[in-house]
Amino acid sequence: MLFLCVCTSFAQISVKSSGEPQYITDELLRLESLRINNPQLFGDGLDALAFEQMKMSSYQQCHYAFLRAYQKAFKGESKQAIKVMENLIPSCDDLRVRVRLNALIANISVIGGNYLKASNHIDLVIQNAEQTADTTTKTLAYSAAAIVYNLLDQRELGVKYSELLYNLEPTDKNLCHLHYSSNVHHLDGNNPPKEFSEIKEMSGQCKSSGNLLYSQFLILDNIKWKLAQDRLDENALGEIEAEIRNIDAEIQNSPYKNILGIFAAIKAKFYWFKSENKLAQSHALNALKLNQDLGNTEQLIMALEVLEKVSKDNGDFQSSYNYLKKINKTQLSMYDETQAKQMAFMAVKHSNLAKVFEIEQLNRQKEVLELEKKLANQEANNQRLIILLILTVLAMMVLWLFKIKKRHDYFRDVSEIDHLTKVLTRKAFEEQVKVQLENCEKTNSPINIAIMDLDLFKNVNDSHGHLIGDWVLKNVVYAIKELVEENMILARLGGEEFCIVMADVDCETMRNKLEMMRSAIETLDCSESGAKLSVTASFGYTSSVTSGYSLPLLLTHADVALFDAKKHGRNQVVKFKTLQGRT
Repeated sequence: MLFLCVCTSFAQISVKSSGEPQYITDELLRLESLRINNPQLFGDGLDALAFEQMKMSSYQQCHYAFLRAYQKAFKGESKQAIKVMENLIPSCDDLRVRVRLNALIANISVIGGNYLKASNHIDLVIQNAEQTADTTTKTLAYSAAAIVYNLLDQRELGVKYSELLYNLEPTDKNLCHLHYSSNVHHLDGNNPPKEFSEIKEMSGQCKSSGNLLYSQFLILDNIKWKLAQDRLDENALGEIEAEIRNIDAEIQNSPYKNILGIFAAIKAKFYWFKSENKLAQSHALNALKLNQDLGNTEQLIMALEVLEKVSKDNGDFQSSYNYLKKINKTQLSMYDETQAKQMAFMAVKHSNLAKVFEIEQLNRQKEVLELEKKLANQEANNQRLIILLILTVLAMMVLWLFKIKKRHDYFRDVSEIDHLTKVLTRKAFEEQVKVQLENCEKTNSPINIAIMDLDLFKNVNDSHGHLIGDWVLKNVVYAIKELVEENMILARLGGEEFCIVMADVDCETMRNKLEMMRSAIETLDCSESGAKLSVTASFGYTSSVTSGYSLPLLLTHADVALFDAKKHGRNQVVKFKTLQGRT
C-alpha cells in the first residue's frame, strides 16, 4: 500500500475560489486527512457528503470523485480505481486535482507492475507541476515523483525530486525522504556504505519525523550491503551482530511482511557467516515463508543463497543444485523486471522527444503555409522565391526526420550493446540465442554455451579501483574478440560474467576455443593500466547434446560447470557433467 504515501500531504491544500461553498471544501480536506488513519470515518464522511453533490463546484466534484476512487484503491479494487480516475482526468481541468489523479494512478501502476502506465502518468504529474506556480501543488508533484521514480529504479531522478521537495518544503519528513533516496542511490552505485554512525543519525531523524518504515530501511540496507561481501572478519561480524540486536525488537513489531522478510534473510546470512548452519537454515526458511506473496525480491535471493550454501556444507548436493536453479530463475526474473522498468521509462522519454520534434515540424509547416498564402498574392516574378522557400523547408523537414531516426537508432543500440565492453547485453543475447537454438533444434545440430567469469575480479576493484576494473573488462573482451568466429556469439551477462555461444561444432572444438581464450586472458599484458596485476578466467560450458535446447537449462548447466571450475582452483575450462556422471 505504498500509494498511501504519495497522497499524504494532499489534505493541506486550501481552496478559496469564488462560487465554491467553503464548508464543502473544508469537509473534503478534513476527510482527506482521515483516509489513512481512520478509514471508517473517512468512508462514513464520504457517504454523508454525497447529499451535497448538487451544491458542489466542478473542482469540488472532481475532488470528491477522486476521494471515492482512492477509497476503491484502499479496498484493493485497484483496476476499478484506475478506470474511474482515467475517466475523470479529461473533465477535471484544475491542476490540483490532476496532480492527485495522475500521481495515484502512477503509484498504483508501478506497484502493480504496469511500468509503462506508471512512467506516462508520473511524467504528466511533472508536466502539470511545471504549469503552475502554486507551491503546494509542486510539493505534491515532487513527492509523488520521488516515490515513483525510486520504485522504477530511476535512482538519480528519485534523489533529484527528493532534493526539490526538501528545498521547496524543508520539513523533517521531507528530509527523511531525501536521506532514504540518497542512501539507496549511493548503494546502487556499488559504493561502500556510509559510516554506521551517519546511518544511525539519518535513521533516528526519520523515526523522529514519524517515518518508521524509512528509518528501518536505512539500517537494513546498510547491513544487507555488508553481508553481500565474500568475507567478513570478526570485527565486522561483531558490528553487524550489535546492529541486529539493537533493531531486533523494533523489527519484530513491524506490520510489514517485506521488512520482516528482509530481516529474516539478514539473520540467515549472518548466522551462516558465523557457521551456525541450523540457525541460518531456520531464518532462511522463515524468509521464504514471509516472501511468498511478495514475488521476486532481493531477500528471496539472499535466503536461497544461504540454503544452497548450507545444503552444500551438509553434503546434500541435490538440494544445493535445486537451490541454484531457483536462484538462477529468480535472478533472471528480476533482471527481466528491471529491463521492463528501464524500457518503459525510455519509451516515455522517447515518445516525449518525438512529440517535441513533431510539434516543431508542425509549427514549421504552419509557417510555410502562411508564407505560401502571402506569396500566392504577389506578382509572378516572386515565384522563384516561393520555389526556393519550399525546397528549403523540405530540406529542413528531411533533416528533422533524419535526426528523429538517428535518435531512435541510438536508443535501440543502447538497449542491445553493453556500453563498456561493446558486446551484446543480456536482453539482446537472449533474443539472438533463442533464434539460433530453434534453428539448431530443427536441424538436430549441436550448439555449445559457455559462461566465463573473471577470477577474483572483486579484488581488482577493491585494490585498484573501478577505473582499473573497467580497463581490465574492456581489454579482456578485446583479447577474446580476436578469437571469435562467425558462428559465435559473445555477450555480457552482468558484472564480470560473459557468455560464449558456438553452434555447429562438437564439444572438443568448443573446449579448444575456450582454452585459447583462457590462455589469451592469462597472458594479457596489464602494464598499460598502470597497476601491477594479472588476470585469469574460469569457464564452464555445456552442449545441447547433454543439456538439450532449453536456454535456461543450458545456462544453468554452464553455471554449474563454472562453479566446479571455481571450486577446483579457477583458471580452467570445465565441461558440465550429468549428476550421475559427477557422482
